[in-house]
Amino acid sequence: MTTPTPPSPAIPPERSAFDDAHGHAAEESLSDRGRLRACLVIVLTLALAGVGCGIAWAVLAPDIELVMTQVGPLPASELDAGRLVAMDSWYAVLAGVTGLMLGAVLATFFLRQGVVMVVALIAGACLAAVLASAAGSLVANGTVVWTADPAATVDTTVAAPLRLHAYGYLFAWPVAVLAPVVPLAWLGWLDDDRPVVMSATSLSTGRPTGQQEPPALR
Repeated sequence: MTTPTPPSPAIPPERSAFDDAHGHAAEESLSDRGRLRACLVIVLTLALAGVGCGIAWAVLAPDIELVMTQVGPLPASELDAGRLVAMDSWYAVLAGVTGLMLGAVLATFFLRQGVVMVVALIAGACLAAVLASAAGSLVANGTVVWTADPAATVDTTVAAPLRLHAYGYLFAWPVAVLAPVVPLAWLGWLDDDRPVVMSATSLSTGRPTGQQEPPALR
């Protein structure tokens, strides 16, 4: 003779509503923490990359000689004029290559964060652009130089400090970092919107084709 199982106590509706609200708040807290962690990782990664690119820029940029004239310092020769362009070009190359690689990696890992990821990428790229310019100038010159106006007499030759002459190159960072976001987001959208194929077997089991049966509880 089997002993009848006593009925389980009913959960009051107030308790159930409280549990649902508490679970929803916990999920929101975890989601906010995930967004904050993603922002910190993205911004710090790009900032460190900017410092590293600045150091590499100081090593790769050519030395340039300027001659002081009545209108200010000018390249001493056509070769120095070409090197002056190469100084900014090295910055743009380093920013473009590093920005593309990091943008692709970071966007792949944090694509689910959506707009938060995009804002973090823009903020980190702008910070990296400034840090790369400042770090390169600091390493090469011993101080950060934004504008060069050497106090030298006319016809005197001076060394050009490492600095950006075309500040538009600063935009190479955000443009390069954001470039992989659009194709990655498009590929993710295609993956999310992939149609579910239903076969005769799947209609009978209630599961799409190719989906494995969940393991039985033991």
